[in-house]
Parts: sequence; structure tokens; C-alpha cells
Amino acid sequence: MIHVLIVDDDKLARKGLISMMPWEFYGMEVVGDVPNGARALEFLKNNVVDLMFVDLAMPVMSGIELMREVRKSYPDINFVVLTFHENFEYVQEALRFGVLDYISKAELEAENYGQIFNRIIRKLKGEKQYILPGGQGSRVFGYDQEPETEINEEIWEGIKQDWYKLYWLYDDDVFAELCLQLKENRIPMRRVEQLFIKLMVMVESATGIKEESLPDARCIDAAIEWMKCYKEDVICKAVQASDLTAMPVCILKAVAFIKENISTPIREEDVAYRVNMSRSYFSQNFRKITGLTFNDYIKKQRVNMAKKLLTDSNRTVADIAQTVGYEDVKYFSRVFYEQVHVSPSHFRQQLSTNSNDC
Repeated sequence: MIHVLIVDDDKLARKGLISMMPWEFYGMEVVGDVPNGARALEFLKNNVVDLMFVDLAMPVMSGIELMREVRKSYPDINFVVLTFHENFEYVQEALRFGVLDYISKAELEAENYGQIFNRIIRKLKGEKQYILPGGQGSRVFGYDQEPETEINEEIWEGIKQDWYKLYWLYDDDVFAELCLQLKENRIPMRRVEQLFIKLMVMVESATGIKEESLPDARCIDAAIEWMKCYKEDVICKAVQASDLTAMPVCILKAVAFIKENISTPIREEDVAYRVNMSRSYFSQNFRKITGLTFNDYIKKQRVNMAKKLLTDSNRTVADIAQTVGYEDVKYFSRVFYEQVHVSPSHFRQQLSTNSNDC
């Protein structure tokens, strides 16, 4: 078994790497993860390490400095450089220490872990095959990636791109639809887990809001439920935040305000004022970040609330219209039809018919 130590100042990056890579399949075990070179040297005093995944840019002691010190005291330890750096001279300096490989974090995000591990193993063991531990008849390592369910890669790429837009953070309908796509297309759990971890990194980068825990990816339903709770936690922290320098935080505050006051008249300039913006600047950024204009977002939220009331109560259409912020029932019916493609009354009739059929 190859004993691995991960050294990266980004805790989420460390935990994500540990979680989403198939270490055991390639005869490796992560024995520790630390935030900088100094902590890595302390770890080496009491633990056996064969291979270190090292980020180049870290506080306290950089990856370059760490490799220099390890080479003096632990010459048998091998290195894999793990970084976002694309500066050739910087990478070249790292390669002088005889590192096995240089891996950009973007390469990991592209889900090339099978190729990456095969490359590392070949350099560790030469071109020979070797026996992986465990299992009846112990598998022989060749060049195949960890087996997983076949999926349409074009569809998967489209699903990922839709998640990457982050509209789901502001719109429950978008979130539900994207989760449904994961289930309907039977996306393998490792890919779902990797996707959610990358989304956490993207959200943290956009909002500054951190999350220490990682998705529970034992099954798709558990992973989706975790993501739902994560989404709610991010919104809650954004609402409580006093710093309005991050635009996504401002829009999350605005979205929360809209949902809380959906049954009352809501003017765009008033919401903009609450997040210290002019109406025009707020309008521009609201559409960019949520994917909808302010007015369209309001309509969508009100219709969603109306659909719930039509489903769960026997209240009249006129009463429901007022409850969701429309004094004019005819105008409400027109907006509802534009969104749902049936009238409120017909929507309720359909629900009744479907219930009787069951």
C-alpha cells in the first residue's frame, strides 16, 4: 500500500481530493492531510509517507521549500505537484526536485483521475503491472479507470454547465430540475460527488461563504438532500451577512426578501435600496446572476406560491390571487397562464382528476 500525505492550504481542496479520488482502487491510502509545509514536516516525524501531493503556493512554507527540506531528510519520498499555477518557470523549479508528476487542479476537475493515477503509478512502479490489495484473486492493475456506469458524456457535460451557472442557488425550481436530471440520467455517484464539491468551491469563491462538511454520496438521494441543506445554509449566511461587497450575497439577500414579502407589493427600487444599489445597477446584476429579470422572478415566485395554495387548499382563485400579491384576479389568471399554460381553475381541475385516477 502506498501511503499518501496531502499538503494544501485550502481545507476544502484537501477534503475534496480525499473524498472524490479512488485511492484504494490504485493501491493507495491517504494517511493525512495538512495545510502547509511546516505541518507536513511535523507529520513526517511520526508517520510513514511514500508519496506527497503538494500544492506549490502555501503560507508558512511553500511547496518548493517543503520539497527542498523533505529531500534532505526523507530522500525516498516522492512528490506530485498539485496546483493552479501555470507559470512554466515556477513549475520547472518544482520539477528539479524530481517530482513524479505535475497536475493542475483544473485537470482533476475535468474528471481525469483515472489517467492521472495510471500515470503516477507507472512512474512509481515503472511500466510493470502490479497486484492491487484485497478481493478474491486480487485484481491486476493495468490502464483501466475505475469502472462506473456508462453515461452520455454530451448530456453529462450539459448538466454540469447548467449547474455551473449557479442559478439553482437563487431558484428552487431550477435546483429541483437539475437534481431530477442527475437521477433520470443515472449519473454515477463519484461524478455527482465531484460535481457538488466543485460547486462548493465556486459558491465559496463567489460569496465568501465557506462550508466545512462534504457531501454524503452513499446514494443519490442522500447527496441531493445534503446539497439542499447546503443551499439553505448558504442563503441563511448570506441573509445574516453585513458585508455587501460580494454581489451574489446581495442578490441572495434580495431573493430572501422577495420570498418573505411575496404577498405584498414589491418595488425593484425598494429592494435595490436594501442592498445599497441603484435600481438600474441592481436590475442588471439581478438578471445576470439569477438568469431572470426582477419582474419575471417575482411572477415566477408568486405563481409557485399560487400553485401550492391551489393544491393544498380549497380557497377561491380570487382569494389566492390576493394572497400572492395580485389585487386584479384577471391579471393574476393571465400571469398564471403564461407560466403554467393552463388557467388556475383548470390547474386545480387537473389535480382533482389525477387524484381520482389514482
